[in-house]
Amino acid sequence: MNPVSIKYGLLLILLMTISLTKAQTIEQEIAKKSCECIQTKLSPEGTISSADTKKCVTKSGDEILKSKDPQEVKRLTKNMEEAVERLKVVYKLVEKCLPKTNSN
Repeated sequence: MNPVSIKYGLLLILLMTISLTKAQTIEQEIAKKSCECIQTKLSPEGTISSADTKKCVTKSGDEILKSKDPQEVKRLTKNMEEAVERLKVVYKLVEKCLPKTNSN
């Protein structure tokens, strides 16, 4: 191999590595967008209703799925059990951005 092709090969590997480290799962993408929505819906007291939280998750999921390739969406949504598990992961991630409440 000549030095130029080795450089291009290393560059390609570097670019692939960078793109993989920045890749997010669909659950992470939906949770991130949901948290952004939740921040806009907080009351002046810093609270949000569970209904508004659900609306944010639903809206965010719809937007993320619409932005994906139809084949990927089909793969992600064809199995109901897997879709439910994904939703559970989303809600676990979203819990981290919900305002803290007192247990009193």
